[in-house]
Amino acid sequence: MSTAPPTFPTSQRTTYQFPVYRWIGWLTVAGFALGLTAMFFIAGMFGVPAPLGWAFLVIVFAAGALLLDRPNLLLTLMIFYFLLMPSNRLLGLVGLPLPGFLDELFFLPFIAVIVMNWIQRRQLTEATLFPVVFIGIAFLSWIANGRPSVFSVVQVTLVMLKSYILWYFCRLTCTFENEKQLNRWVWFYIVYVAIQFLYNMLWQGGPWPHYHPDRSGGVFGPVGGGAAHQVGYLSVFALMLLTGWWVSSSNRASARQRLVVVLLTLVIAYNLIFMTDTKHALLMMPFAFLPFLFHPKFPTRLRVWLLLSGVVFGLATVIYFNIATGEVNVRRYFHGMRDSPKGNMFYAVTKDFRYLVRYPLLGAGPGRFASAQAVDARTPLARQYIIPYRDEIRRLDYFGKGLGGTRSSASVLGMPQSDFFTLMGEFGWLGAATYYSFLGWVIVRLWQKSAALPLRHPLSGLYMGVCCCVIFLTFVTLLVPAVTIPLLAFPLWMLIARMWDMPTGAMETADGG
Repeated sequence: MSTAPPTFPTSQRTTYQFPVYRWIGWLTVAGFALGLTAMFFIAGMFGVPAPLGWAFLVIVFAAGALLLDRPNLLLTLMIFYFLLMPSNRLLGLVGLPLPGFLDELFFLPFIAVIVMNWIQRRQLTEATLFPVVFIGIAFLSWIANGRPSVFSVVQVTLVMLKSYILWYFCRLTCTFENEKQLNRWVWFYIVYVAIQFLYNMLWQGGPWPHYHPDRSGGVFGPVGGGAAHQVGYLSVFALMLLTGWWVSSSNRASARQRLVVVLLTLVIAYNLIFMTDTKHALLMMPFAFLPFLFHPKFPTRLRVWLLLSGVVFGLATVIYFNIATGEVNVRRYFHGMRDSPKGNMFYAVTKDFRYLVRYPLLGAGPGRFASAQAVDARTPLARQYIIPYRDEIRRLDYFGKGLGGTRSSASVLGMPQSDFFTLMGEFGWLGAATYYSFLGWVIVRLWQKSAALPLRHPLSGLYMGVCCCVIFLTFVTLLVPAVTIPLLAFPLWMLIARMWDMPTGAMETADGG
């Protein structure tokens, strides 16, 4: 008796995917010979044998096509690389022979997925206008400034949009489905930040600084170059997430869990205040925490506890300032900032900008003023405002007199570059206003999401925590190029995106409702 052939289920391809994988594979194989031939003519520019270079590109391209169908695996690999392999050093200890452009390769699948969904008109409902406006401003700035290198324009624009690309991709593909997934991510991040204290104990030779504070680079190692400040910023993010968890979920936790949270908070706060020498973060942090005090559903008792915790933290900060600098004189810090390289840059992109560029609203053009690409290209404005200070810092470091450390003229003031200056100087006042409008919109939406939920809902406090994180990140962009630091910006934006559209009805509140 004949039997009917089995019928297999239809493809379970999800809505965000695009059926291009088969022809991508065939195109890769068919183009191998042509690419290998072309590689023989250009491989000498990179110092790589043509067969090895082209084979590496094919493998990377095929792996990217494979990961298009597995966004969670892609994000896991990305987090592992950025958090556990900074500067291509496994756990910050063992150097690996990996190319320095791996971080750029991660964004190729992100852009491919977003473009393919736009082709199919599958777009998200929020913040789709921002990249169009920002890219349009970059295009107008490119035209207004004589159409400089297209490659630099595209590169700088994409670099400034990395956080948005990651945010959009995560919302598109891998929103958290339940509280368990969210908590796993949040606690992994918090524990990772707490472990930085163990690294700093190793670099400093004890639980308090024995050497220069810039040695407290955590997983980055005792190499200086701002690594200690990055550990400080991560500590601020972790403290905000811990505060968010406490206000909404502590009532459901056991006494042992609350004790662990208190210990983690003390370790991270101690590392931030006494080990990393991130004085500017300590000054900005109270302002970033203000949304917790003005949340419409927080009871008075909770506000009092938060204020008391802030007072204790502030007293520890004052003690550190007295130990480090001998006094707490905020006015002197602001005067020092006015006369610092950053003060000169601020005057350049505001008061003096109309004398430096033809159209201040559009800036000097992407890649022509304050970005790393402008410094590498040694553009005229970079030679005037940035390169001399960088050379001076390098000369001071030769004599062990760098701008880092416990002096009031810290390395943050000595470095003339930041995201704010890149936006103002290269994309103009319009570009900076557009970019910071997006950050402001994210802050407002996170506030609204938190206020719309019951106080004891697990997401309510975490929404408020990441809202404060974005506020603090916005402050940091005024001083350093934060959005281009993968370890600092990317995990935060992944968390924001993956909890942005989470279903809230299935989660239980602390009151059981």
